[in-house]
Amino acid sequence: CAVSGRASFGVASVEASARFGVDGAMLSLFGVVQLGTYAAAQIPAGLLLDRLGPRRMMVLGAVTMAVGQVLLAFATDVPTALVARLLTGVGDAATLISVVRLIATWFPTTQVPVFTQLATMIGQFGQAVAAVPFLALLINAGWTAAWGSLAFLLVFSVLLVIAIVQDEPPGEPGAAPTPVTRPGQVLKDVFTSRAAWSGFFLHWMCLVSVNAFLFMWGVPYMTSLGIGPAEVGTLLTVNVVIMVGLGPLIGVVTGRFPDRRPLLGWIAGSVLTVTWAATLLVPGQMTAWQLMPLITAMAIGSATCSVGFDLARTGVPRRAIGTATGMVNIGGYSASLVAVLLIGVVLDLRTGDGAAELADYRVALAFQGLLMVCAGIGLWVTTRRRRQDIPAPQHT
Repeated sequence: CAVSGRASFGVASVEASARFGVDGAMLSLFGVVQLGTYAAAQIPAGLLLDRLGPRRMMVLGAVTMAVGQVLLAFATDVPTALVARLLTGVGDAATLISVVRLIATWFPTTQVPVFTQLATMIGQFGQAVAAVPFLALLINAGWTAAWGSLAFLLVFSVLLVIAIVQDEPPGEPGAAPTPVTRPGQVLKDVFTSRAAWSGFFLHWMCLVSVNAFLFMWGVPYMTSLGIGPAEVGTLLTVNVVIMVGLGPLIGVVTGRFPDRRPLLGWIAGSVLTVTWAATLLVPGQMTAWQLMPLITAMAIGSATCSVGFDLARTGVPRRAIGTATGMVNIGGYSASLVAVLLIGVVLDLRTGDGAAELADYRVALAFQGLLMVCAGIGLWVTTRRRRQDIPAPQHT
């Protein structure tokens, strides 16, 4: 439900431009606000998670996102819509890190990568919700009905969390309560961890171009290629299906070969870089089938980014897992924020007051390569000398 709320604005960007009367740079501001808030809230959300527990944080996050969807459903001006996306980003920040913390608490250490991938895989069906039923509702029933449906999904998820989720397995009778750790100590645990920084850059490299595409610029770019709405929805759904198939496999490899986790990031980053370059260099229009390699590469990136969470999880004490997960999340989403804004600025510089054409999108999207290079440098620096600093998982 959180992913559907997160990804929905990307498929509604054309309608949002018409509803609010905004150009490319202003349209990108919606993505910047959402992703920026999401990234900025990760550390505070992680600290609250380590103190309050995942159940409460999931409820708070879903309620906040639902309020954001309702507000956007009735928004008719840009400031109100930006506040709505801000609330979406704040609520979303609490969700994934809570799920990762739950998995680390409930499952044996060697199984955590697999269950993290399974949870992420299930979550990505929210992208399919945004791409197919939400988009269909948006086109046929209108703006208010479409965003109201997302609010309903989030309220439903709150009821499920309250009814089902428990923070941890039942403890031994008479077991001593877990001592409360000072936030300063948790932050020190996280920001001095070489493994956590490796996870940060791996997450960045795997997700930056994926999020910029899915959250904002994918639908306009595919439209400029001459791909219709039905085919766009199909491509985004295929992206989810491929990611679902790859996720468990990557989870198994991660758990079985923990010393090869950075290599998985390098493979995914290389596939994304080469595929983006090849796609943007193809002259003229493209069919949906010709875009399949890019859709597949982005699915590989989405599936591999969770390896960053596992790097951070095994590199910090248990008391700091929530905050470390939030730090890794900052990597991919802060870079995505910059990518969304950068693409919008380049488009406006090239088009002025005119409509963007295919050549403009190709040039603007190519600037993502700068951010990929920065992520690669960061991952190389944090893993090149002392790979033994990235510890293998230990049974607890």
